[in-house]
This record gives sequence, C-alpha cells and structure tokens, in this order.
Amino acid sequence: MNQHFYPSFLLQMLKTLLPFQRFSLISKQAIKTMATTTKPKTFHDANAHKYDRMASGCTASIAEQFLKNLPVPVAEESVVLDNACGTGLVSQFIKDICPDVHITGADLAPGMIEAYEARAKRNNWNNTSTSQLDCRSLNTLKDNTFTHVITNFGFAPDASDPDGPSKAAREMYRVLKPGGLCVITTWAERNFDPAIINTSLAIRPDKPHGYWESIPDYHKGHFLLKELEDAGFGYNCSISSVQGGLSAVSFEVLVDNMCEFRDMFWKDYDTEEWGRVRGVLGAELKKLKAFEKREDGSVGVEMVAWVGMGWKI
Repeated sequence: MNQHFYPSFLLQMLKTLLPFQRFSLISKQAIKTMATTTKPKTFHDANAHKYDRMASGCTASIAEQFLKNLPVPVAEESVVLDNACGTGLVSQFIKDICPDVHITGADLAPGMIEAYEARAKRNNWNNTSTSQLDCRSLNTLKDNTFTHVITNFGFAPDASDPDGPSKAAREMYRVLKPGGLCVITTWAERNFDPAIINTSLAIRPDKPHGYWESIPDYHKGHFLLKELEDAGFGYNCSISSVQGGLSAVSFEVLVDNMCEFRDMFWKDYDTEEWGRVRGVLGAELKKLKAFEKREDGSVGVEMVAWVGMGWKI
C-alpha cells in the first residue's frame, strides 16, 4: 500500500483554515494538489521537442565553424561543459570528433535536458551527464573543473535581468580550469527580425506586437568582449565574427519552421489572424536582403554571430 507523507507545517496550516471535521476528509487531496502545482512552462521548455526545427540550423551553423578552429582543441582527455546546452547540438559536434570525451550538458529548461538526454541515448554517448542549471548560477559545479566551457547562444539574454550576462560570465570563469578555454556566442545580426515585425504589423497595424526584448548593446561585439574581460579573463580574450544562418531544403519548409514561433510572436492571434501569418511571413522573408534561394532549391537567411573566447591563466 502506498503511503504519502506531508510536511507538518502544511497540515497545521490546513487545520487552521478548515473545520476539523472536514479536514480529515480532504487534507490529503488538498495537500497533494498544492504539492503538484507547477509554474507555467517557459517558451524553451515547452518547445524543446521541436526547437532544432524552429532554429533551422542557425545555431548549429555557427557552432560547427568555431569548434573546428578552437585555439585549445577538444581532445579525448578534455572535460567539457556544454552550457545552456539546449538539445545537445554542440555536444553532438564534439562527440562526432571525440567520442570518449567527458561532457556535462547543463540547461535551465527541463524540456531541453530531456531532449539532450534523448539525443545522448540515441547516439550511445558515454562519459556524458546532465544538470538542470541556470547559466547565471552553476551552483552545483565546482571551481576549476572544466577544460572547456562553451555557451552557444545561451548567454543570459533575459532583458529583465540586465546583470545576467555578467553573472553568467563570472560563473563560466569560476568553473573553468587554469589553462582552459571559454567560448560564448551571441547574435550580431539575426537579419530575419524585419520579417517577423512586418508580419505582425501587417496583420495588427494598430496593436502592440510581441518581440524579443534585448539588453542594451547585447548584440554588439564590445559588449561580449567587456563581459569576458570583467569576468576575470582580462586581456586574455578575443572576439570575432562568423557568418551562418537559417537554412531549409525548401522555402515552404523554412516558412513552416518559422511559424513554429507562434507561441512567442503570435500567441493570442485568433483563427482569422493566424490564418494570414504564413502568407504574409513568406512574402516578408523574400524581401529580406539576407534571403537567398540556391540552385538546388534550398533557401536560407544569412546571419552573423559574435564568437568570444577567453583563456583562464
């Protein structure tokens, strides 16, 4: 027989609030309801299962390039933190090169951790672990642990916490071993922003539209460089730009992928409004200077990222 045990303070609270004769009948159910109540899922948590499709390869296009040119290459004996790991794209590239390397995947969203673990299982990764952690507080990870700390587009971009990037950079420095390498990427030019904004304005010209709120200068190279310097890397850091972007096998697939952002940009649209999004978005994408249609029928939107690196001396 299963038995449930509840904190004494919850029992006492309910005894105070409810008549005793009723308490004996509903206490367990009431406390069970309170104990299982959870906060609404974040966008990344709720959409983890389809996040790679939504991204249309843009984050992977940057990771694949910088991982090939690391000044301190990942080797089998390395110990890597895939920070804000998402579904595990960075770890995938690393494991393809060094199957036995030790990697910890850390992310705040439980859904992303589940997706990461599913990828690890599909690919039979060994020497891999996960932790549900906010990159601003890697509190379960010890100082001087990792040879590489890689944060690919998860550098605390939350506009409600302008100090988030500073907290995250300091934590990366703390858990990095002396002689280790920290890599952080941010978007310099997403380039598809006008298509999203103009789609919203075309459908709701007189209503406010949702979009990413940004920390001032977050997309500037000097912002990332200063965060690395102030975190402890000092002058032992660098910044460079890398081109990548959205990519899909066809224009229709690209539009479908971007429509998956409904919960972020068009969440409260009614049926008629949502029915217009796909057509308007497609037309706006074709207007972008960064849009390209290739000879094989595939399409893309060029994007530019900053890649910041810091060496812990």
